[in-house]
Amino acid sequence: MSELRNPFFRLINRLSQISGYVAALSILAATLIIVEQVVVRYVFKIPTIWQVETAVYLLIAATFLGAPYGLKENAHINIDLFIVNVPAAARRKLDIVTSAIALVFCFFLAYRGGVMWWEAFEGNWRSSSLLSVPLVYPYALIPVGMFLTGLQYVVKGAGMLFPNNRTASRAAQPEGR
Repeated sequence: MSELRNPFFRLINRLSQISGYVAALSILAATLIIVEQVVVRYVFKIPTIWQVETAVYLLIAATFLGAPYGLKENAHINIDLFIVNVPAAARRKLDIVTSAIALVFCFFLAYRGGVMWWEAFEGNWRSSSLLSVPLVYPYALIPVGMFLTGLQYVVKGAGMLFPNNRTASRAAQPEGR
C-alpha cells in the first residue's frame, strides 16, 4: 500500500492500528483469564469471583476496539451473494452508499455511547457483582471504538471518492488489488 499523503488520515490509520493491537491483547488476556479460572476452579477447587466479569469486559474491548482495525484492513465480513454479478461501477456506488450509512451509524452509536458513559460517570454507576467495577471504564469502549470506526469510514470514503489521491486505507481498495 502506498503511503498516505493526508496527515489526518495517517493519524486515523495509526490509531486504528493501535486499537487493533489493544483488541488482540484483550483477546489474549481474556483467554488466559478463562484458562486460569478453569484451572483454579476445577483443579484446585477454589471458587472464583473476578474472572468471568473481567473476561467479558476484555471481549467487549476487543469488539469495539477491533472494529476500526478490521475496517482499515478490509477484514470485515462481506456478503456478496447479490453484488457479485453487478457491474463494477454500480458496485462502487453501492459501496459508497453503504459506507456512508455505516459512517452515520458509527457516529450515532458513538454519540449514544457517550451519553451512556456520561450518565455512568455522573451517577457513579458500578457493576452489581462482587467486583463492583466502575462502569465508566467498560462504557467508554463504545464511544471510543465507534468514533474511531467512523473516522476509519471517513478514510475509506475518501479513498473511494478520490482513488488516485492515495488518501485512503486498504479498506477503500477493491478486492483483488
